[in-house]
Amino acid sequence: MILFNIAKKNIQKNLKGYFLYFFSIVFTVAIYYSFKNLQYNPSIDAALSSSSKASTAFKSASVIIALFSALFIWYSNSFFIKKRKKEIGLYALLGIENKEIGFLLFFETLMIGVVALAIGIITGIVFSKFMLMILIKLITLDLNISFAVSFKGVFDTFILFILIFLAIAYQSNTIIYKFKLIELFKASSMSEKSKKESKLLAVLSIICIFTGYVIYISTLNGMDLILAALVTLFMVVVGTFLFFSSFMYFIIKRQKKNGSKYYKGLNMISTSQLLYRIRSNAKMLAIIAILSATTLTAIGTSISVYFMSSQIVDERSPYSYTLTIDNKDYINEFEQALHESKKHELIDKFIYSYIMLNSSQKNQFGFEENYQLISLSNLNKILKTNGEKQLKNINDDEFIHVYSKQSISNENKSISLNNNGKDVKLKFKSYVDEKLYNSYTSADTIVVSDNMFEDLKENNESQNYYSYNITNQKDGEEFNKIVLKLTEKYYDASNNKRSASSYVYSYYKIFKDEFTSSGIMVFIGVFVGLVFLVCTGSVIFFKLLSEAQDEAPRYTVLKKVGVDEDDIKSSVYKQVGFNFFLPLILGSLHSIVANYVICNMFGQNLAIVMIWTLIPYSIIYIVYYLITSKFYFNIVTKQN
Repeated sequence: MILFNIAKKNIQKNLKGYFLYFFSIVFTVAIYYSFKNLQYNPSIDAALSSSSKASTAFKSASVIIALFSALFIWYSNSFFIKKRKKEIGLYALLGIENKEIGFLLFFETLMIGVVALAIGIITGIVFSKFMLMILIKLITLDLNISFAVSFKGVFDTFILFILIFLAIAYQSNTIIYKFKLIELFKASSMSEKSKKESKLLAVLSIICIFTGYVIYISTLNGMDLILAALVTLFMVVVGTFLFFSSFMYFIIKRQKKNGSKYYKGLNMISTSQLLYRIRSNAKMLAIIAILSATTLTAIGTSISVYFMSSQIVDERSPYSYTLTIDNKDYINEFEQALHESKKHELIDKFIYSYIMLNSSQKNQFGFEENYQLISLSNLNKILKTNGEKQLKNINDDEFIHVYSKQSISNENKSISLNNNGKDVKLKFKSYVDEKLYNSYTSADTIVVSDNMFEDLKENNESQNYYSYNITNQKDGEEFNKIVLKLTEKYYDASNNKRSASSYVYSYYKIFKDEFTSSGIMVFIGVFVGLVFLVCTGSVIFFKLLSEAQDEAPRYTVLKKVGVDEDDIKSSVYKQVGFNFFLPLILGSLHSIVANYVICNMFGQNLAIVMIWTLIPYSIIYIVYYLITSKFYFNIVTKQN
């Protein structure tokens, strides 16, 4: 009980130092529980009903957060233990047994963890409601998803973090057995080994990074993406570590030779401190740069996919509905249901009549190509419905090719059709970039003259697709269920391997599928990225405050010899800024190159994607920088 009270007083005394550590754990627990709550919410999968279940995505995100949380808590706790080695040595010197000191540290770590866990779960319960609102907003659909508190999610969160804190507490418990008493007292005064300057490694770091960039960008010219990504990853990671350990050491070393700047103000102190700490900080800064690049790239990719979703929806479903079951009774019942609907009204409709014919010659791959043939008058009706300019008449031996500009199409100057054993040769006239009906893939559509179409109908059966434009097509959950139920009524399951729903191409279904997937991707990317950002910012905070306590005596000497406090503040902010912004700048550069390739593949604007990605990330980073600089300054100037 005495050890428990001492542990409690120690935490109260060091509460300010524990603040960001405590906040980061609470934030991480809250986000983790929120994902678990969404994972176990049955109404989400029921409402979204996408091809990939949302709960699986949330489960994957929670696993990533769990792994990163364990690493973050372990790494952060090691800083606190390092700074308390002298205190631990004092306990040992006073005659307290190692076993009792170990229990003291165990209690402290566990108390912080349990309190942070309790507050984190409570915060997560509140925060998960906010996250659910954001998710629904991103999907842009009026979905009936109810909020519920998942006790299974609470249990999973509690068990995971209790196990993490027990492991960390055990690590704290064993610290007393790993060092001799003299090592504990001299822990803060142990100096780092000096680093040798290497021009070769400094130049090699830049070569590795830019070689990685060039290889990755070359994928736009046909290089294998997977191979290029693996090579780029290796080159950039190696280059990043060499950049901080060798290149920056080389640059800072050169600053000492610039006398006018080196001896100005406290630049001499700042430069010396950066050189002194470069060995221990290089690995941390490199990891944070790589982690920042990974996070920014993931968020940028998810945003690119989200922006691309609207283009995909427009390409696949320019109309509210396309029905492919050619049955008059079915069409009449559909139109009757639409007429009775209170949410929707008919805007316009048209019939797409086509004939399927094969080419009479095999292509270069040894296959006969299939064509959908429609008449010019049918095409003009569709163009008129869409408000497009209608086409002039064509000759009977000519054809117009219909395909999207986004699709890859080899323009044939002529084609030969198999009309019931007879060859029909047609010459290319022009092409039209138009989507003629809703579909996931575009058929090879050929437009012929009305006379030619009527001639071909004599030996071949024509089929019809029915397309409709209706009001409130995004709010189509209820009406879409009616249409699917109606389709199953006329669907012949005995002679068909396809499902009934595959005969209905609705704007609502395609819109829902695309924005569900991309919305969940952005949602996970942003919130997992926030966890990474908060934790990495906290790691830099702990590391720099650990250094500040070591540097405090040196700054005390500077104050005694008359150095102005503003000069000390300027020196502190420069040192802290180096550790915060250099990894951010390099990580941002890595992510810009990665997102450049991704944006080109997805047809997105790189500047817009990076604005949405970098600005929020940088703002939070700056807040951490200002907090850390303030704490650092207070420590070295001994201000409370």
